[in-house]
Amino acid sequence: MSSDWILALDSLASGGVIDFDAPAYLLDQPARYVGHPQLEHLPNEISLLPEGTKMKEQPTQDGFHKPDSAMVSNPSWKKWALGGILTAIIGTGIGAILLRKGKIHLPKNLKMPSLKNIGTSLKNFGSTVFKYIKKPFVWIGNKFRKTP
Repeated sequence: MSSDWILALDSLASGGVIDFDAPAYLLDQPARYVGHPQLEHLPNEISLLPEGTKMKEQPTQDGFHKPDSAMVSNPSWKKWALGGILTAIIGTGIGAILLRKGKIHLPKNLKMPSLKNIGTSLKNFGSTVFKYIKKPFVWIGNKFRKTP
């Protein structure tokens, strides 16, 4: 077995990253040292950066933490609009339930629309809208056609 990993783990122990003899722990042997030894033959600082490279200082406070403001601040008009929409939805639902159970009586002269012909009326509406959308494209297409 290669001993390269033993040197790496010993370097971590000398740097204070781990606090025991990791190879001895893995091989189930008695520990050679415990604590944070400062061995002379191991480097105290392990760095993969080239010499002379300076790192930025670690931040001292969290840049995302804003203790005096809410996480999401909605303007009051959005809150009022949502409240109005929810009130209308709940009121409509309660009214529909009461109407269905017969607790609310509609006037006799009020006629509900018939839903029998709704398919054909939606089809006619769709074709009319399609014609209005298609009309400018047909006009542009006719400009590029050759006239005899």
